Amino acid sequence: MLSNISKKLNFILKTIIYLLLLVLFISFFFIQNNFEIYGALAGKLAIITLWIIAIPGILKRFKVKNILKNIQIVLMLNRRQLGILMFVLVLIHALWSRGFGYILKGPPTSIPTFQLFGTFAYLLSIPLVLTSNDFAVKKLKKWWQRLHYASYLIMFLLIFHTSTQGSDLKIFGLKLDTEYTFQYAIPTILILLVQAASWVYYKKSKNV
Repeated sequence: MLSNISKKLNFILKTIIYLLLLVLFISFFFIQNNFEIYGALAGKLAIITLWIIAIPGILKRFKVKNILKNIQIVLMLNRRQLGILMFVLVLIHALWSRGFGYILKGPPTSIPTFQLFGTFAYLLSIPLVLTSNDFAVKKLKKWWQRLHYASYLIMFLLIFHTSTQGSDLKIFGLKLDTEYTFQYAIPTILILLVQAASWVYYKKSKNV
């Protein structure tokens, strides 16, 4: 049963990825400023996808059972496709939110802080996507896992990318957006804390 669910989810995720790539390709023939709205939506969906990607690892380290175990297995089997989906969503977000504007109006004279955080996060995700295959796992061995620890740094960078997009609040010299901070930055922080707690639990349970 779990195998069938996993295969169906895998098919759905692959279909969504291919459709998004097709839409992205077609969009280059209709470059407009109003793509920014949909670019912002893609960015939000990318963050939610990242949260989902974190779930199976957390559940596995907490050694859950029953229905949570089933959720962990299904998500873990589709983690690569979820990672690729997130990567494509971020690419759409970057191009539609800013890239198309640069094409129409030219490059900016300065880059906002939140864009720098987002750019660094995206650059870090490139080697993760490129090594999300069995060949890379086999060749890199322990280094594969070490490389993919960068996902924690990506989440950390996304906290700043989402929160520093306004001027509602100022902390330590950073201008923060209250709405984005509560909607995306704080949930990401909570997920990182839960991940840390799951690692502590996992290490302790191994020593028992």
